[in-house]
Amino acid sequence: MSLWRLCSGRVLLVLATCFAGATQAQNRQAISTSLTECSVIFSELGALGARKGKDDATVNAMQATSTVFLVHARAQAEAEGRPDPYAAIRSEQDRLQEKWYGRFRSFLRLGENKDWIDYCRALGQSRGITPP
Repeated sequence: MSLWRLCSGRVLLVLATCFAGATQAQNRQAISTSLTECSVIFSELGALGARKGKDDATVNAMQATSTVFLVHARAQAEAEGRPDPYAAIRSEQDRLQEKWYGRFRSFLRLGENKDWIDYCRALGQSRGITPP
């Protein structure tokens, strides 16, 4: 078996595993948690854009989108009947910030990160949020 065939098979397995992981996480968690995760993702994208010298309009759009996702997350948590929606979302936000901090620097997470961004865009659009 050639090295290329062996390596390409492993890459496909890694990509399939990453995609499956993002999809499973999205299916298992409450919508309010997904909205919070999208808030954190767009906040991280804005911070990454600022570090890479992106224009202010792009960075500000990412941060504004993050804020809108967070507002929707709190409203959704209340609709889900969480006893203290603000505290619940704040706790999720803290946990998810640790998960996503610096994650966009990892080439190994590229596929999974793209899947999450695509998911967040679709989730946002279904709720009237238009991510950049």
